[in-house]
Amino acid sequence: MIKSIVRSALAVAIFSSGFLSGGSIAYAQGDAVKGEKVFKRCRACHQIGPGAKNSVGPNLTGVVGRAMGSLEGFAYGSGLMRANADGAVWDEEKIAEWLKDPKAYIQSFTGDSSAKAKMTFKVRNEEQRRNVAAYLATFATADMMKDETPDRMTHGDAPFETKMAARGSDYDTSKYVRVRQELVMPPNAPKHEQVASGPPKIVEVAFEVEEKKMVIDGDGTEIIALTFNGSVPGPMIVVHEGDYVDLTLTNPASNVMEHNIDLHAATGALGGAGLTTVLPGEQAQLRFKATKPGVFIYHCAPEGTMTPYHVTHGMNGVIMVLPRDGLKDEKGEPISYDKLFYVVEQDFYVPKNDDGTFKSYETAGEDFGDWVEQMHTLTPSHVVFNGRVGSMTGPDALKADVGETVLFVHSQANRDTRPHLIGGHGDYVWEEGAFGNAPMRDLETWFVRGGSAGAALYTFRQPGVYVYLNHNLIEAVEFGAAAHVVVDGEWDKKLMEQVYHGPIR
Repeated sequence: MIKSIVRSALAVAIFSSGFLSGGSIAYAQGDAVKGEKVFKRCRACHQIGPGAKNSVGPNLTGVVGRAMGSLEGFAYGSGLMRANADGAVWDEEKIAEWLKDPKAYIQSFTGDSSAKAKMTFKVRNEEQRRNVAAYLATFATADMMKDETPDRMTHGDAPFETKMAARGSDYDTSKYVRVRQELVMPPNAPKHEQVASGPPKIVEVAFEVEEKKMVIDGDGTEIIALTFNGSVPGPMIVVHEGDYVDLTLTNPASNVMEHNIDLHAATGALGGAGLTTVLPGEQAQLRFKATKPGVFIYHCAPEGTMTPYHVTHGMNGVIMVLPRDGLKDEKGEPISYDKLFYVVEQDFYVPKNDDGTFKSYETAGEDFGDWVEQMHTLTPSHVVFNGRVGSMTGPDALKADVGETVLFVHSQANRDTRPHLIGGHGDYVWEEGAFGNAPMRDLETWFVRGGSAGAALYTFRQPGVYVYLNHNLIEAVEFGAAAHVVVDGEWDKKLMEQVYHGPIR
């Protein structure tokens, strides 16, 4: 908690610091203590206080009294650069007005309708805007806050993680063969061995973050999706227990937001999130050992509210760590599969206009305030498989043949789900995703906890169209959490036949 600072003393401190050159100081008349709570949302993009650095947004220490667009080392939008050239200086009142709508404010302030603002987040509530402005004013200079460190969940700048990242490898990886995994788009999995041949390897994987528009239903509803390699979900990674995963994460300069990756299969540093936080124009490389066999989710995990915001914009996927000797049944006997279907259930929280239509946005982050407000209702606008309604139905339906054994890998990074195959079963089910445990047998529906992945094996015995869905039927039928599996082959009357159909007898 910040120290109590008397407003009159603060005014003297700001004025005497030499930040303001003439004119009166404009105050937003806010409550700094309440503003600290509101500012928790802002910490996803802005640092403040001792040791603060530029992040997705500029360092805000000393912003009150600072010339607009003037912080060295940060690339501002054209609007703030224009304001800087005109000699404009931030005060609390200007900050409060900026937070209402940065783009509209800077265009009005400069008189330039083409002026751009990188910041898209808006604070609609006037009291909250004034409280944030008052909170920022308590960080008028770095010297005023030398003895205080604001509470924040850190990823990339935690002292221990920074130290470890700088150490480099102190173990010998030269004996490992390096292989490059060619990632493919869901619902497919990359080529892989079910039983590992040879000793553990270093498996190289490359992820590039893409922020892009995606249509998520048949009505043309758009979101600015945040993706690993351009797909929702991100591609599946497949390795074996004991392998090293050497993952390179690239955040192109054309992106707007900070990103990282938390892999539930990894050990330490927040699943790797603490060592992979990258701003636009940066790249990070992470190597970790896959020590636990099973199916695990991965997802982006920036600070605070940005974690659920990124996850519910599609930034999640699955890594499968197979036992070196393959899957086993409850008796320890080997079992295998002919195909693998990779299904990720995704909840979206698309805001609506006053007339009930879904809103659309042009850039990543522009929907932040509206999206978070909808998230807080805990009521998704869409619950879909693999990024959109109908992603695996009609011409995109999954395909199999009678007699083929399919491994369904199903994950949900945020909410619980209940996979079910209508007309089939889970012959073997690793409901908790742990391949080291004996599978359950012959389940009708299985349970996948939010923040995890599960796996189910089934051998198709009859031809036809099977519906694979979340057996919350409201979410499946009304929201879109369903897929089709089209199975070819000969019908087996011993398993089912229609005995009679016609008038009542």
